[in-house]
Amino acid sequence: MTVNFQHNSMVLTDKPIPALSADTLLMDDTDFGSCFAALTEGNRNVWVNCKKGYLRRFIQYVRMNYIFVKAAGGIVSDDYGNRLIMTRNGRADLPKGKVEEGETLAVAAMRETNEETGLKNLTLGRLRLKTYHIYNLYGGWHFKQTSWFEMKTTGSQPLVPQTEEGITALEWVGAEEWCRRLAESYSTMRIIAEQISEN
Repeated sequence: MTVNFQHNSMVLTDKPIPALSADTLLMDDTDFGSCFAALTEGNRNVWVNCKKGYLRRFIQYVRMNYIFVKAAGGIVSDDYGNRLIMTRNGRADLPKGKVEEGETLAVAAMRETNEETGLKNLTLGRLRLKTYHIYNLYGGWHFKQTSWFEMKTTGSQPLVPQTEEGITALEWVGAEEWCRRLAESYSTMRIIAEQISEN
């Protein structure tokens, strides 16, 4: 499991740890609080060497110490194999948002994609991956789980950025350019670019 904070990541695993770079801290799962502090205060990547069955303890820790947020978003392709990318607050991003009460993840993903891009003719595909990141908003720490769905759109439709959400540009780009630009953005976007490019 990987948890992202701004440009850095914390990887929790019970598998063998690979050779790590000099800017990466190795910790264990005896104190999740210290692991999160290293990620948020040290401005570095963290790998956490976990015992088997750590996930249940980790989720308990998160639920007790963070505001848990569920979100959903779209990885949108057009008829020509191009992918949609946006500029939000000056960085490459993808359409996403919080799941509202009574919504399924899929419905939320479609609604948010429509609201943030103006695209109406969307076909929902499979759930592609989930990402996790933390942030501090209004003095409270949040743990956000975002479910990313594949989507397709057909025909020519205008792109309408939702400017009140900080979105200043929307465009269709080729798969290679899409991956490159996301890889230069936040750590969550890098993970999406890596996983999508691998398949």
